[in-house]
Amino acid sequence: MILQAALLFAGLSVTASASTCCPPVRFSAVQSVTIVNSTFAEDALYSFIYDGINQRYVISGDLSNGFVTTTKVIYDYPKRTGFRIDTVARTCSAFRLQGQFKDQESVCVPGGAVSLGPFFYGYDVGRLSSKVYSYNSTAVNGEHQKVVATVTRKDCVPIVITTTTTGGQGGNALKVVGYNDVVPGIWDFSVFDIPPYCSM
Repeated sequence: MILQAALLFAGLSVTASASTCCPPVRFSAVQSVTIVNSTFAEDALYSFIYDGINQRYVISGDLSNGFVTTTKVIYDYPKRTGFRIDTVARTCSAFRLQGQFKDQESVCVPGGAVSLGPFFYGYDVGRLSSKVYSYNSTAVNGEHQKVVATVTRKDCVPIVITTTTTGGQGGNALKVVGYNDVVPGIWDFSVFDIPPYCSM
């Protein structure tokens, strides 16, 4: 089953409203997610489709079976509703979304973030130029978080976002989200369609 929204997108409520940089308003990627705290460790691989124009995104995958597309969660902020969908079992449950769209997303680097300097991945003509930022945030449940975001120097596309949470119920926690195979745009908008068997 897909990790809960509190784990994947912990509802970062950053202290500054303006953004230092944001990726393209629409893009698709594969997310590799690792979450570790004092009681458990989880690894997962997801398809991630981001539609900043319509304030929504979709995460598809499965924690227990690796990368599959039969289970997905749609986050639709204009509707203030999320949907957990299993397309094989034809089951769906709706849940209310908290906060505002920009407050929920961790793909933008907020204003006031501290630059840790430029870096490069790889070498020679194939190297990738990146920028690294550090900033503090507060999760929806009030826990303090420190975020280190590595993004491409051009277009501010996320590469790796590391979030360290301190003082949580499970003790200190570390979440690492890597973005792979990033493609600008969305090739199939039907991924946002809500099945008729979903109830609000």
